[in-house]
Amino acid sequence: MIKKTILFVDDEPMILNGLRRILYPLLKDWNMLFVESGAKGIEILEQTEVYVVVADMRMPGMNGFELLQTVRKRFPSVIRVMLTGQPDRDVYCEVMAVCHYFLWKPARFEDLQVLFNSIRELDISLHDRRLLHLIGGITSLPSLPPLFNRLMELIESQETSATQVAAVINEDIAMAAQILKLVNSVFFNLSRRIETIHEAISYLGLDILRQLVLAQHLFAQCSEQERVTFKLDELWQHSLCTATLAKAIAENDNVSVATSNSAYLAGLLHEIGKLILIRHLPEIYGEILQEVKLQGKSQVQTELERLGTNHAIIGGYLTSLWGLPHTITEAVALHHDTTISPEICRMSPVLEAVWHANRICRGNCLQSQKYQIVIAKWQHTING
Repeated sequence: MIKKTILFVDDEPMILNGLRRILYPLLKDWNMLFVESGAKGIEILEQTEVYVVVADMRMPGMNGFELLQTVRKRFPSVIRVMLTGQPDRDVYCEVMAVCHYFLWKPARFEDLQVLFNSIRELDISLHDRRLLHLIGGITSLPSLPPLFNRLMELIESQETSATQVAAVINEDIAMAAQILKLVNSVFFNLSRRIETIHEAISYLGLDILRQLVLAQHLFAQCSEQERVTFKLDELWQHSLCTATLAKAIAENDNVSVATSNSAYLAGLLHEIGKLILIRHLPEIYGEILQEVKLQGKSQVQTELERLGTNHAIIGGYLTSLWGLPHTITEAVALHHDTTISPEICRMSPVLEAVWHANRICRGNCLQSQKYQIVIAKWQHTING
């Protein structure tokens, strides 16, 4: 694998020297550049192909927020990491709009190694420059208007509970992904991944959520044209169908509560790649859907021919980039993969639940006969 470049930007020479020293073992995998100002960082980006920028939050002149804001606009494919020693949640609310990851000062080798290893794994799944630029610049995805409006009413009310807010977000692909991205960032320094929306809302707190939604425009709603043209109501209905059935399948397999919750969220998010294409490549995606309709080809195959990848891989890349738990990103990326069918290999519990649920909800039960009783109970439940 060709070595890629990480650019470190910090106005303190001692910090940069410390990073050089502790990161020496990683030079076999990465090229590393070190500069002492945001302006010099921009110069490097203009002259060199950089894969990751790690910027200090507080610098004279151009601070880390301003630097990463510029990087997002001008070099959107670059992965953006904020290095900060200021545990300020208000700052966090502002900065999360422009960075993918947080790191605390003083940065530990173990944290840096884990982060950079996960970033290297991203490169395996997606290579198209245009798509990398597109996904790197994404800060929000379209939410269905009724759900968006209901959430806004709850957020503006002082009588709202975390349970009420979680119930709405638990039905929305885009909002669920965004909340998981926020709460699982390094900023909160949690010892484990949070994998339920209710727990995420409870941890963030409604005051922080209000600030994010009202002041920082955390969520965005889809337009009526997007909703009609791309049949978004059907997409949401299928995603909810897959989510509830995936949870039922996981519970039937006697997995832990955490795993069944992950199966629900992975099922809800499994089509998130389609939202990316709808919002950011609507003309091409419209042509793909038309070609599928007229020629009778599979959508995944048509996407591969037009884009060199498919919506599942695109969704897996985004959810990985946003730091969502691996069990969820794996299920998003592989839910269409025919090479991992139950007859061929053993899947992880979350992936298996989503793999079966997606097919069953599409009317294909041929490889899911062992879940007939689960399907019958699930159908009875949703039909009242």
